[in-house]
Amino acid sequence: MNMLREVVREALYSLYHHRFRVGLSMLGISWGIISVVTLLAYGNGFASALAAGFRGAFSDGVSVAFPGQTSLQAGGERAGRRVRMTPADVADLGQLPFVKSVSPEFMSEHPVVLGNKQASHMVRAVAASYGAMRSETPMPGGRFIDDEDVRLRRRVAFIGSEVQRKLFGALPAVGQTIRVKGIPFEVIGVGVEKVQMSNYNRPDKYCVFIPWTTMSSLGDAQYVSNFVFQAVSPTQEAKAIRQVRELLAERHRYNPDDERALNLFGSADMKKIVGPIVTGLQLVLTFIGIVTLAIGGVGIMNIMFVNVQERTREIGVRKALGAPRRQILAQFLLEGIVTTVLGGSVGIAAAYALAWLLSPRPFLAELLDDSSGVTDIHLVLSPELVLLAASILMGVGFVAGLLPAIKASRLDPIEALRYE
Repeated sequence: MNMLREVVREALYSLYHHRFRVGLSMLGISWGIISVVTLLAYGNGFASALAAGFRGAFSDGVSVAFPGQTSLQAGGERAGRRVRMTPADVADLGQLPFVKSVSPEFMSEHPVVLGNKQASHMVRAVAASYGAMRSETPMPGGRFIDDEDVRLRRRVAFIGSEVQRKLFGALPAVGQTIRVKGIPFEVIGVGVEKVQMSNYNRPDKYCVFIPWTTMSSLGDAQYVSNFVFQAVSPTQEAKAIRQVRELLAERHRYNPDDERALNLFGSADMKKIVGPIVTGLQLVLTFIGIVTLAIGGVGIMNIMFVNVQERTREIGVRKALGAPRRQILAQFLLEGIVTTVLGGSVGIAAAYALAWLLSPRPFLAELLDDSSGVTDIHLVLSPELVLLAASILMGVGFVAGLLPAIKASRLDPIEALRYE
């Protein structure tokens, strides 16, 4: 205990005595840790912005399926046969163990009229579960289609924010009646403006949503345009997709591995697209930050070597008086670690201030008309990020202090006393 107290006292005294030199070392480490933390925060913000842009299209575990044409022969059927799905086929998918929700979808373009205003919009006839799967959030005072609307074939409509703006302007839309292909529908809700980086056919804000059971009044409702389904959990999405493919392939006599017969796209595919981009960017930024921090560590190491050289005679005297090697080693190692920790603490505090000053950085908000700014890059310093930076910092500090400490501990006392 006495030896440890002596080591700490000597190390702190040396740091105070060479405080200008220590300050310069701390500056290098501070700049390095600022670079690491800020770059990693930028990478996390980039990933969050992309995720927010894609989240507007699908909730986690959701896929959209489009019937296509067979490309493989199966069951005596020729390839190139068109596959058509009925609402009954889609309803049966809801009984599968790994499928949580499912909705048919009929899509067609129709004139939408309010008084003397008219515009052509995409009409989507869907089930009640569609709203949660496609992140359709109503504005206050409204709602999305529910099961009773579907069961009773009610002529109600949930409209996108751009449809509301073109037809109603600043006037309230809920409770008003619009005409779709000449048929009256009561507006029950208006969709909240959402960021939608991905869509199929058209962004939701330009669409009108009605119960799928009322589609027959607008046109042919025998075969669905597509259908949307959600796995019981995101981790089970692959199993849900497999079950859907197998059931429909058996019913319509095609090979379940024939991906052209049933084209699928969903949240898992988005992650496959975004994941490598985000991972690559984060690896590059992390490498740049670590190199910058390592340069600061080299600066500490050089100063520590100079410190050892200047104190060679002191080390020789201490060894001659009986100071063990481990005491010399511990003192110089402690000096390097303390310098690194102090510089890193200042750097982390500065990184927090810098992240606050630089956020948000323009990214996708202007492109996607995102007034909320969630698709811009926000530099957020998460506890995991700070812990990672601190771990890198401790590694650099240990290495920077260890090599000079080993040199000091190995000095021969006689040669050290002769050193000029």
